[in-house]
Amino acid sequence: MTYPLATPDRTGRLAGKLLLVGRTRPPGVPAGIRCLSFTAEAPPRPGDVAAVLVAADGIDAPFRAWLAEPAQAGLPLVVLAGDGDADAVGTLLDAPILAFLPPDADAAAVEATLDRLADGSNVGDMRSGYALDWPPSPPPGAVEGRPVDAARIRAHIKARRLRERYFPAGLFADPAWDILLDLAAARLEGRLVSVSSLCIAAAVPTTTALRWIKNMVDQGLLLRADDRHDARRAFITLAPATANQLDACLAACFNTPGL
Repeated sequence: MTYPLATPDRTGRLAGKLLLVGRTRPPGVPAGIRCLSFTAEAPPRPGDVAAVLVAADGIDAPFRAWLAEPAQAGLPLVVLAGDGDADAVGTLLDAPILAFLPPDADAAAVEATLDRLADGSNVGDMRSGYALDWPPSPPPGAVEGRPVDAARIRAHIKARRLRERYFPAGLFADPAWDILLDLAAARLEGRLVSVSSLCIAAAVPTTTALRWIKNMVDQGLLLRADDRHDARRAFITLAPATANQLDACLAACFNTPGL
């Protein structure tokens, strides 16, 4: 048996069925709405599902395999993610229509997010594409300086965090730059960066960091790769063009005369 997601005037094209994935019914499920439940033994049939609401504890191998089937391509996906859920959620970043909410999101937030997804809008912070030009033009007065290594980048990151001793932390929220800096340093160190580690480096709430990582992956600025040794985790790296552009940017910033 299937159940209506909500009234047609609220959900538009999503006026179908809501698939609930996770061990418990999240508090954000709108009152009065019954949901389909995902089980590996009897997964929903193609066409039975209009949208998916998944708690992080439901992101396992059978669910990921079902979601990767062609029949589920383009299925709106809303993930409830807390601070400890970033790695599990990172395995879903390839989903084309993906939104993030905290685990305690209320029914209004869940339904509003589903409404936006029904309109074909991914829920994120960046809405346009970014073309990287290579080679970039050096800024006026730029000079050759000592190479930018991981230690210099880490020192710059530490200096950025020191600002929070003197001003409110939210005043300096710049997750895209913090993400790029952490990945640049890790690349020079020969270290892989998990989604959870990158969320910490972004210095913003987990759901905000996940939105930025997802958007930067979608834009081609970052690349996602599965952990070959742990299917529950994914790594994020700089795309080659992004790495080249970032190297030039950091060299120009760190070696500008007078700084």
